[in-house]
Amino acid sequence: MYEVPVLAIVNEVYFRMQYDYDKLIKEYKKRLKKKVAGIESGEYHLSSFSEFGLRRRLSSEAQDLAIKRLKELKPCQSTFAGTSNVYLAKKYGVPPIGTMAHEWIMCVGQGNHKHNPAYSNHYSLDAWVKEYGVRNGIALTDTITTDCFLRDFDLTFATLFSGVRHDSGDPIVWADKMLNHYKRIEINPVNKTLLFSDSLDFNKATKIYDYLNGKCKVAFGIGTFISNDTSVDPLNIVMKVTKCNSADVAKISDVEGKGMCKNPDYVDYLKRSINWRMENEKVK
Repeated sequence: MYEVPVLAIVNEVYFRMQYDYDKLIKEYKKRLKKKVAGIESGEYHLSSFSEFGLRRRLSSEAQDLAIKRLKELKPCQSTFAGTSNVYLAKKYGVPPIGTMAHEWIMCVGQGNHKHNPAYSNHYSLDAWVKEYGVRNGIALTDTITTDCFLRDFDLTFATLFSGVRHDSGDPIVWADKMLNHYKRIEINPVNKTLLFSDSLDFNKATKIYDYLNGKCKVAFGIGTFISNDTSVDPLNIVMKVTKCNSADVAKISDVEGKGMCKNPDYVDYLKRSINWRMENEKVK
């Protein structure tokens, strides 16, 4: 629960102390103005997009400026859907937007010693539905690989959740995989949302939207590119849970480098559990 405020503080302190902040915020404002102009002119096709940049923002001032300006967008092909910053959502009267986190699936699926960790998605999706009923929103796919997620994302869950979120790997490959899965279980993907949130900028988002337009609903959660775009590279920092109820937990992403765990023996066990399931369990 400390991840978001801690990382936001670390980022702002770092950029204020390490650099000339007045110069950075001036650059930031100039780039923000150009981004907004690109959206309003139709240069970017973003469909529905949200601001997800709280953890890695340049500063609270920068994020505030972004939300204020994005709310004032002139009518165009793109719609600003809201922000993950609940305070700024309240301040500017826009929806607070978010999805489930990897920590949720890791803790619910692996934090109980009685659970087979290869079924982490089943346990977490089931608990989510019991809590929220039909108001489920977006399911996160890549905590223990998307291929394993799809074994649990059956007709019931795929019907109840309004869509799925991409956070690692090739977005087009992932999108095709999700569209094919929906079709295989006889759900029309046109009625479902594919939400993308992995290291996006407006050019990447536009390419994804153009590829998927007409095939499904498309949405984007765009973070650092909106909240911390200057001539200085942003920090690549995260916080992830590594234990829950004294049990090791781990994330096995769709790409190398996005996983996290302190116990390599547990990672090996989790991978072997996933591999056994993928190789031996029949696809429903």
